[in-house]
Order: sequence, then structure tokens, then C-alpha cells
Amino acid sequence: MGKFFNRRTQVLETAVDSDDSLLHIAIAGGSLSEWANFDSHWDARIEELTSLMSPIGVRFLSLYPYGPDVDDHKVEIKSFDRKVNVNGMDVIIHSSTDGRERICRALEERSVNEIVTENFLDQRLFGNSGDPDLVVVLGPANCLPRSLVWELAYSEIVFVEQSWTMLSLEKIQSAVQEYFLRHRRFGGVDT
Repeated sequence: MGKFFNRRTQVLETAVDSDDSLLHIAIAGGSLSEWANFDSHWDARIEELTSLMSPIGVRFLSLYPYGPDVDDHKVEIKSFDRKVNVNGMDVIIHSSTDGRERICRALEERSVNEIVTENFLDQRLFGNSGDPDLVVVLGPANCLPRSLVWELAYSEIVFVEQSWTMLSLEKIQSAVQEYFLRHRRFGGVDT
């Protein structure tokens, strides 16, 4: 129980404990092989998404693959990982299809005298963005992406049955509207 209240305090400090704020959106969709075939369209997709989200106050956008695909082994060994600022929004693209791999990378990159705590991992994994407020999953509602599954405790999840390559802005707008209709409890339950 102490962990919940500790995390709850952090959420309050970052000013996202409100039904009317949406600072960080994560989108989990596609596989690395889909992403490789989409390579020439990345900049346009990021521009579209940030143009849609900036006016409503979103400051962080994280993009994750939904999960591994049988054709991922055909993708050249290259990383999609990058951090850019577009339309005043920080965009972070993660190429790992397994969130545990990102934790391991964060631990490998730490200096010997750094103590591993929840705050340490939050900072290394999310930077200033913190946990996502809204996670849009491009896939069926009966499956969660392995790339994010351990990060979803304080996020609202909206499923969109559309592929990464065919994703329309209208579907993202609908997901954002659904988010604003929800009452956030940050892992708590109504009594």
C-alpha cells in the first residue's frame, strides 16, 4: 500500500491529477517490420500526431511497437530509438518490443554509485514525461502490448483496431475524447 501512496504523491507533484489534463500520450502499434516498411513516412506521421495533440496541451508523445512479429528478424539491425521536439512536443520513439529490455538498458547505463530506486527508473525510462496519461493500443482489446505492459498501472488505455500503417487521425481524436470522458483513479478503486 505504501508504494501506491508514494506514487500518488509523485503524480500530484507533476500536476496530472486532474480529469482535464493530458500531458503524455503513448501509442503502441505496429511491429518493427511494419515500422521498417513505414520508414519514409515517419516524419509526416510525427508531424500529424503532434499537430493534433499540441493544441490540447499534450507535451509528450511516446511511440512503441505493439510487439514482436514473425518478420522482425528480416529488419536490418537498426534502431528506431530517437528523441525529437516537434511542434513544441517531446517525441520519444522506443524500438524495443519488450519493456524489460528497456529496464535492463537503463540499469546497464547507470554509474556504479547510482542507487536503483523507482524514481531512478522513472527518470531513466520516461525522463520528464512520467508515466503516460493515455495509452492508445493499436490492436485487439483482449491483448496488451508486451512493450508496455508493466508501465500501465496509472494510465488510461484505449484500444483502436487499426494498424500502424493505416492509422487515421480521427481514431486518435476519438481515443483522446474517450480519455476526457473517463474519471482517473491512478490505480485506486472506488469505495
